[in-house]
Amino acid sequence: MRMALRKRITALMLCALMVFSVTTLAPPRAQAGTVNDVVKQSEKVYDQLVFDPDGKNDVVMAQAKLANLNRDPDSAPWPDVFSILLTDQVITRLGGVAAAKGKIIDFVCDLASVQYSTNAGDLRKNMDIFRQQHASTITALFGSDFTVDDLYDFLLAAKGEVPNVITNDVFGLIALASGDYGQIRSTMEGWSRDALTKAATGQYSIFLNKLGAIGWSIEKLGDVRDAISAKVDPGYAGEIALMKAYVRSETHFLKDGKEWDHNINLKAGGTLPLKLSILGFSLAGYALHWKVDDASLATVNDSTKTLTGVARGKTKLCAYINNPDADWVYHGTVHVTGGGGSSME
Repeated sequence: MRMALRKRITALMLCALMVFSVTTLAPPRAQAGTVNDVVKQSEKVYDQLVFDPDGKNDVVMAQAKLANLNRDPDSAPWPDVFSILLTDQVITRLGGVAAAKGKIIDFVCDLASVQYSTNAGDLRKNMDIFRQQHASTITALFGSDFTVDDLYDFLLAAKGEVPNVITNDVFGLIALASGDYGQIRSTMEGWSRDALTKAATGQYSIFLNKLGAIGWSIEKLGDVRDAISAKVDPGYAGEIALMKAYVRSETHFLKDGKEWDHNINLKAGGTLPLKLSILGFSLAGYALHWKVDDASLATVNDSTKTLTGVARGKTKLCAYINNPDADWVYHGTVHVTGGGGSSME
């Protein structure tokens, strides 16, 4: 089971934590192609967010609170942030205490805007704004010998470490889509940080060296992210919505061990086992409930996890935990064609 767990990058897990480490090191000469890659990989997450209006509203509300966050250095959460990031090295590199505080506030707020983007266009805009506004700060803090492309390669290395650090907690992974996020939030962050730390070796040790040189670390960057989220996103509702969207974007119907999209072709009288891959876990469908909108076209046997075609037409298929309206994991469309067997094309 451990080997069956996900093998692709935990894009949102890492993004949520690494928003304070991924984009921060991008120097002014960073190639636009890297931003394009990040945006492209995130599009399917935002596509799923559209199907969760309440969740998207939570992200929008977090955006609004972030935009109106008091930037007075003496107001919350900045004293907590400064206790983490305002090191002697940072003060020296950013031109004194007052200047460093101002730059850190702007720096952190613009990074948080990247985290709470609601669509691919917003993400691209917020990443470009950060690069344009903070190029000099980035260079002052980290120098110019670690490019955004080096950093992207580091992310890919972290991707490869994820299966080595996450556990067999399959039901915990599935619970992400239900919104039961509080109980596993610290675990998810732990997985992310461990993957990043494991990847920051060999040629990527420069990443930790850059952070260490100014008194920062992956753990400290995560702590800053948490401090901002606690202030602008009470209960982490926006974060939960993005996590649910990510899990749903990494959920696929399975046939013959292969992942398919959301269109399922099935002949009348034919059957298919109800199987899903969630974050790379191929048996996830057995732990869920299933339903169709129109039982005159297709039926599901929730006990045997079987889908059966009845008559020509199309109907919606849903996999969920307890409530199909609230904690669904997968939505697909069953296209029932002529009789005799099953197919997915």
